[in-house]
Amino acid sequence: MMDFFIAKNHNTPDPAVAVPAKLDSSAKPVNGKRVKKHKVPTIMVTPPTPPPEPVFSGFNYLPMELLLKIMKQISVDDRLACGQTCHRWMEAAHNYLPFGRRIIYKFTNINFCDYEPPIKTFLEAFRIFPRIAIKSCTFYGNSQFWPTFGEFVVELTIKNCLIRDTELLFVLENVPNLRQLKIEQCDELFRTWHFTKRLTCCESHFVLPDLADVSLANNDFLDELHFNKLMTLAPNIAHLDISNCFKMVAAHRRVAMVEHIMRFINMHQFQLQTLNFSGTLAIDDICLSTLSMIDGLSLETFSMTFCDKIPSAIIDLLRRQPDLNITHDLEWKVGRHPIKAPGFISFLVRQTNLVHLDLTSSLGITDEVMELITTCLPKLKTLKLRRCILVTDEGIMNIVNLQELEVLDLSNCYRISDHAMYRGVIGRKVKNFKELYLCELPTLSDYSLIQVTLNFEMIQILDLSNSPNAATDATMQYVNYYLVSLKQLYLHCCTKLTDSGLTGIDLPVKPMITWDKEETFPLDRLFKLRVLNLIGCYRITDLSLQEAFKLAELKELHLARCYQISEAGIGVLAETAKALEFVDLSECPNINDNCIEMLTRSLKRLRTLKVNKCPLLTSACLEIIGHNCSYLKFFHVSGCDRVKNPKKRLAHLPSLKAVYVEW
Repeated sequence: MMDFFIAKNHNTPDPAVAVPAKLDSSAKPVNGKRVKKHKVPTIMVTPPTPPPEPVFSGFNYLPMELLLKIMKQISVDDRLACGQTCHRWMEAAHNYLPFGRRIIYKFTNINFCDYEPPIKTFLEAFRIFPRIAIKSCTFYGNSQFWPTFGEFVVELTIKNCLIRDTELLFVLENVPNLRQLKIEQCDELFRTWHFTKRLTCCESHFVLPDLADVSLANNDFLDELHFNKLMTLAPNIAHLDISNCFKMVAAHRRVAMVEHIMRFINMHQFQLQTLNFSGTLAIDDICLSTLSMIDGLSLETFSMTFCDKIPSAIIDLLRRQPDLNITHDLEWKVGRHPIKAPGFISFLVRQTNLVHLDLTSSLGITDEVMELITTCLPKLKTLKLRRCILVTDEGIMNIVNLQELEVLDLSNCYRISDHAMYRGVIGRKVKNFKELYLCELPTLSDYSLIQVTLNFEMIQILDLSNSPNAATDATMQYVNYYLVSLKQLYLHCCTKLTDSGLTGIDLPVKPMITWDKEETFPLDRLFKLRVLNLIGCYRITDLSLQEAFKLAELKELHLARCYQISEAGIGVLAETAKALEFVDLSECPNINDNCIEMLTRSLKRLRTLKVNKCPLLTSACLEIIGHNCSYLKFFHVSGCDRVKNPKKRLAHLPSLKAVYVEW
C-alpha cells in the first residue's frame, strides 16, 4: 500500500528526455597520473501527470436536446414543476418557445392599469405572453401593456370584464397577430357601446388578418352594429361562436339579430368551418332551412339546441321510406305532391363533411333523426346527445356504423337500455375511441360497462356519474384490469361502489379467473389516471386510500361526502399521491387539523383545497396552511364554524387568490 502511495505521488523522470552525462570536474591527479573521470548517471525527467478531467454527472447536466424531448412528453403543470429543479431545467421549461406558447397567463379580479400590480410588474418583464385570459377585471384607460407585448399575443379572452369600447379597440389595435378572440359575458360593454353614426360601425382603420376564431358567447345585448364592427376586424374568420346569447332581449330583437347573423354566414359561406349556436334562442327550423340552402357552406363542427317538433307526417314518411332523397328545392318527391323537408333534416343531409356534432339538450332529436345522422354523416368523430330525452333504443342502434367515432355522450338519455348499448354502441372493437359519457342512466346495468371495458381498451375518459347500477365492485375490477389508458374517471354518486371494488380485497365473487386462479386488481393499476371523482361514494373507507391510491400522476381528487374517510387514510394518501394539485374533502365529518397538516406538508404542488362543512376543523388549520402552502391559490372553507377570519389570517400568502367562506 505504501509503494502504491509513493508511486502515485512521486514525480518520476520522463524516459523520453535524458539529461546528458557530465564529467566530474573535481577529480585531481593521483601520483602524477590523471584519474579517469566517471560519468554521472543519466536522470530521466518526465512532466507531472495532469489531473483527470472532471466528469459531470447528474440530471442537471443532461443535454438540452434530451431535456426538451422529456419535457415534451409531460403536461404543462409537470413541466413548470420541473423548472424549479435547477437553472438549466428552468431554462428548458420556460425559455423554449413552443413551451411558452402553450402557457395561458390568467388575470382575475384585478384592476388592469399601469400603476397597480400585477400589470405594473409585467411591464418590466423580459418574456412574451402569447395567450392571455382576463376574467372579472376592470380596465382603467389604455395600458402600455398592449403596445409592449401585443405583437406576440395570439389568443385573447375577455370574460365578464368592465371595459369600454374605446379601451377594447385600443387593445385589438395593438395585437396585430391575434388568431383567437373571445369576448364573453360582457353585457355592460355592449349596453354602453353607442355609435354616433350608423355607418361608422363598419369603418375601421385596422384589421386582424390572422384572426380566424371569434367567440361572442353569453352576450345578451349584442346588436347588429356591434356584430358588424367586430366582424370587420376578422376578414378571414373560420370559427364563430354565438352560443347562449339574446336571452334577455325582446323576441323581435332576437329574431332580427339571428337573421342578421344568417346573412353574415351567407356572405362568408366558403370560409366558415365552425358554427356554435348552443343555447341561443330563435335558432329554429326556419334558420336551419336558410343554412341548408347555402351551397358553399361546408362545416366541420356544428353545435346547437334544436327544440322544434318535427311533424308526425314527416316521421311516418321517414319510417316507411328511409331512402328518400331530398331534392335541390329541399323537398321529397312523393306522388304528385312534393313534401317540404324540415330545415333540420335538410341541413343534416347537406353537411356530409361534419366531424363534430353537439346536440346537447335538443328536445327535437328523435329516433328518425338519429338514423339520418348515422347514415348521412359518416365522418363524425364527436357526437354529443346529452339530455336528448326522446332518443330511445331504436335511435342509437346504428351508432356502431360510425367507424371514426372518438367521443360519444349519451348522458341523461334515460330511455336507453342494455340491449341497445350492446347492439348499437359496443358492437365492435374500436381502437380510436377516447371518451365515453354515460351519466344518469339508471337503466344501464353492469353488463353494459363490462362490454365497454372489453371493447374500448384505449378509452381515456369515462364518466359514469349517477349511474349506480353500472358502476359496481365487479365492473370496477374490469375497469382496473382493461382500461389502463384511462386518464379521467368520474364515479359521482355511484353508491354501490365499496372498498372491495377499488382494492380487490374481500370481493364476494372474483370476476377474473386466470388458469384456474382467481385474481383481483386495485385501482392504482390505472397508472395514467389524472382525475378521479368519487363524490358521494359514502361506502368507501380508509382501506381504499391505504391500498389503492398509489397513483403517481393523479392531479385532481374529489372525495366529498365520503363520510368514513379519516386521519388514517389521509396520512397514507398524502405520502403516495404527491402530485395532487386539487383535493376536495367537503362534508367529510372526520377531517381534522391533523389531516390538513399531513396534506399540506406532503403535497407541495397543492393549488386548490376544499374542506367545506368539515366540523372538526379549527383556526389552527389556518396557521398550518400559512406555513406549509407556497402555491395554494383557492381555499374553500364554507360552513366550518370553528374556523375564524380565514381571509385575514391567510392574507400574507402571495399565491392565494381567493378564500371562499360562503356556501
